[in-house]
Amino acid sequence: MTVERLTVQVESNIGEDGPLTVNDALRQFIDAFDLVTAAICEEQGGEAVKWRLVAMSKNSPATATAEAYSVDPSIEAGPIAHRGKRRFVEGMNRLSNGTADDWIFEKASLAKSFLRRNLNGVGRTTIDAYNDLPRPVIVEKTARSGLNALELRELQSQFDDIDLSREEWGSIEANVSEAKTYYSQPALYVKERKSLTVIPCVLSEEAARDAGPTHNWSEVWTGKRVRIRGQIFYNKLGQISRIRATKIHDIQPAPVRLSDIRNIDLTEGRSPNEHLSDFWDGKLG
Repeated sequence: MTVERLTVQVESNIGEDGPLTVNDALRQFIDAFDLVTAAICEEQGGEAVKWRLVAMSKNSPATATAEAYSVDPSIEAGPIAHRGKRRFVEGMNRLSNGTADDWIFEKASLAKSFLRRNLNGVGRTTIDAYNDLPRPVIVEKTARSGLNALELRELQSQFDDIDLSREEWGSIEANVSEAKTYYSQPALYVKERKSLTVIPCVLSEEAARDAGPTHNWSEVWTGKRVRIRGQIFYNKLGQISRIRATKIHDIQPAPVRLSDIRNIDLTEGRSPNEHLSDFWDGKLG
């Protein structure tokens, strides 16, 4: 039976020989073992694994060592603790580099408490999981990086909870990509001009009749710039997901003759320098 151990070392924020309060040291030990316990609980049977204190030293750095054991005789602590420690070490190292794993984010309050102590009172926290992975070392810089990662995920989570789905009547301009059906209903698939997203435009009976015979939709409509009126459906992110069209208007650009452009007198007889001078002086509208 393998014995899995974990050691946590805590140093003062003013150096190896600096004072370290009882509260800072003991709470840092407790938070560290609570975090590794959270990582172990991701494993099947992890709830049965607990930590037995085997050594503690107040010498600098203050050190606490514990070993895993199981409160359930049918569950062996060693393999579960080993896998959980690996998850913990990998997660803490990623957190120090600005990425919060899911299991850490679920314990965001605990992780923040652990990291914030490294900004005030604790200068360095080192964790030795006795495996081949790099030991997590938390200092002020890595603690700030981890806190930023957790706060960013919290902001993203709050945004994800906002539901912007709705439907409204209106119109959009788009270019027709192709003509086919949408759940057996006649439809044009159009690229919306603002988002450049291709969305289905389901035609009402009247709109389908106005669009013409289905056999030549692709020939007539593909590539066309159109204005679509009807019921616009938005998804949770507030993006247009589909349209129930009542009217489709073909937008025909007005023809422009080269002679019309050539005869435009933008400067009204002024030289380029005079025109630019008047423009910068605000004399031109």
